[in-house]
Amino acid sequence: MSESWFIVGCGYTGTRLARALVGQGADVTITRRDGAAATELAEQLGARGLRADLAQPNTLRGAVPPGAIVVVLAPPGADPAAEIAGLLDAVGGEAKRLVYVSSTGVYAPGGGAWVDETWPLAPTTASGRARVAAEQALAASRVPWIALRVAGIYGPGRGLAERIGAGTYRIVGDGHAHVSRIHVLDLVAAIIAAGRSTYRGAVNVADDDPAPIGEVADAVAAQFGRPAPPRVPVASVSPEVAGMLTADRRIANARLVQELGVVLRYPSWRAALSDGAV
Repeated sequence: MSESWFIVGCGYTGTRLARALVGQGADVTITRRDGAAATELAEQLGARGLRADLAQPNTLRGAVPPGAIVVVLAPPGADPAAEIAGLLDAVGGEAKRLVYVSSTGVYAPGGGAWVDETWPLAPTTASGRARVAAEQALAASRVPWIALRVAGIYGPGRGLAERIGAGTYRIVGDGHAHVSRIHVLDLVAAIIAAGRSTYRGAVNVADDDPAPIGEVADAVAAQFGRPAPPRVPVASVSPEVAGMLTADRRIANARLVQELGVVLRYPSWRAALSDGAV
């Protein structure tokens, strides 16, 4: 009997996850808020497509195949704790495992320090606080769960390269704040490893090479023959954007490697840049 996966929120990362799983012979169900879009995408991937919305638990009730590994990629909405509670109630005892894809935005600012999973949960952004609320709601789960705290996701069609190419990227502040990243293909590998593991708790998902945002942006611009992006004052952007881009955290990934056994295809953004994988 093939392995069963159920992906809640199939966007940029979910599409690549579903494609990888189908390629491995898994039985995959994907969901989106738009049922027609889910069905259309599923047909392209060789998966099953359904409409589902975390804010409407009834759309999930009875949809998860028995023994499925459930991956939550949908971002939190207005009431993250209630959304997770509704998901857990809908899943019941049917699922084999729950993989919640969270964010490193749950952590307090780092001031350039290495941040592991024991770093204080004290986010400065609304999105970070929403992720903390969702993670805390997982404690009520009867299904074994794991929370992946994911750094900035990049890859073809997403990230600095696209915005620098379009001439719209701006460096917030002096460019010295460290930002950790993860290539989408390595994130997919981490999600699959998490779904098949027995580890319970939080795991950071980031590459080995956090770097100052200015250094990364300038290198990407040079690679594509574009001028270096301008620096703009922190006060010129919203507090949410400023909080994300000036937190200055270097995300430690030892647990990802040691507990989940993930071998990164792109341990550095530099390798992905030289490989044309951005």
